[in-house]
Amino acid sequence: MKGTEKIKIPPRQKQIDDKNRRFYVMAPSSVKLALEKEAFNRGTDLWTLGGQVLCQWIAAGFPDQIVSRDPETAEE
Repeated sequence: MKGTEKIKIPPRQKQIDDKNRRFYVMAPSSVKLALEKEAFNRGTDLWTLGGQVLCQWIAAGFPDQIVSRDPETAEE
């Protein structure tokens, strides 16, 4: 194209700085409130606890189902 410079895809880096990044997710208000309460009870914040939950879900191989430890909240 006339007047544009060639744009190259940057090469893969051998060492990547894996910084914490904040991003948004969608969930019902009740889920957000429950996560905020749990974060407070654990002495952390919603973002940090939510990120750790996602990290553990990924480390577990993205399971389709998570089994509740509380029989009263477990699905029938």
